[in-house]
Amino acid sequence: MKHDHIARRMLVFAVGLLVISLSIGFITKASLGTPPISSIPYSLSLIFPSLTLGNFTILYSLLLVFLQLVILGKQADKINLGLQVIISFVFGYFIDFGLMVLGDFSPDIYWERIACVLIGCCGLAFGVYLQIIADFTMVPGDGFAYALSVRIKKKPYRVVRVSSDVTMIVIAAILGFVAMGNTGGVREGTVICALLVGTIAGVYFSRLRWLTARLIPQEAEGQKVPSNGSEGTDASS
Repeated sequence: MKHDHIARRMLVFAVGLLVISLSIGFITKASLGTPPISSIPYSLSLIFPSLTLGNFTILYSLLLVFLQLVILGKQADKINLGLQVIISFVFGYFIDFGLMVLGDFSPDIYWERIACVLIGCCGLAFGVYLQIIADFTMVPGDGFAYALSVRIKKKPYRVVRVSSDVTMIVIAAILGFVAMGNTGGVREGTVICALLVGTIAGVYFSRLRWLTARLIPQEAEGQKVPSNGSEGTDASS
């Protein structure tokens, strides 16, 4: 992580995290599932409604931070993991804030729900874009995938990331089937997010170089578009 203009990077990262959280809330309100990054917490919030999606996001994120520590061992960056612990709480509170702001918003017509998912994907991808150009730290979901890629050296990060997302979706669906007899937080909206967010984020990287130059000037020159279709700072949820 670069240390120049750290305050600017922190601010851009925080805005990106807020945009991602609000987008997750918007997609969730469409009742067509939730992005892969939130699929397990969302399924758990349906099974145990006494805790919010944000609460389960915090618990799940902290678990991912702990797993990174186990996977990396002595290679673990303790400062980065400490930042991820803080981000876990902020991320969860942001998601609950977004759901609170949306209130009783709940589209009834199917095409409106699909439209909400598509709009949410655009917002989610923009949050991903902001987090990547900030180059500050990773959200726990991205950190976990990165830790796996470090440990499994024969597999490139993008492959590990996609495998991690698919595993999260499968676990969320299994939780739903076992506890409720349905797929829980996994529906067509989850698949749409998995397919589109990375692609849309790539468009932002290629089309918004002018914005990158304003937000993080030193990143404007030589910026490359990420080739992986992920959801966080390497880039879901």
